[in-house]
Amino acid sequence: MMKNKNTMTTYEAVENLTSQMLLAAKAEDWDKLTALENDCAKYIEQLKFYENVVPMSKDASQRKAASIKRILADDREIRNLVSPRMAKLSALMNSSQNGKKLNRTYGK
Repeated sequence: MMKNKNTMTTYEAVENLTSQMLLAAKAEDWDKLTALENDCAKYIEQLKFYENVVPMSKDASQRKAASIKRILADDREIRNLVSPRMAKLSALMNSSQNGKKLNRTYGK
């Protein structure tokens, strides 16, 4: 049962981090979002270790499913907030690259 406790604790940590990530995205605090995303990735690596080691009780499975639903909902909202920002950055990068090409071709 210890593995189940570790699994649930880790899912709850990921859920907490994705909630914080959503707040950072809403605040457009991209540095904080990136740092939280790195922390979250570490917990997800732990889940790969804990997952499927010991069968979960029905209660633990239900808690896990609810946690995953909240994580996915936050992730979806984060993506909705980040996507426009990523599109702007991509456009800026393309513009900068095109400017460099033009400068090399026609510049002094």
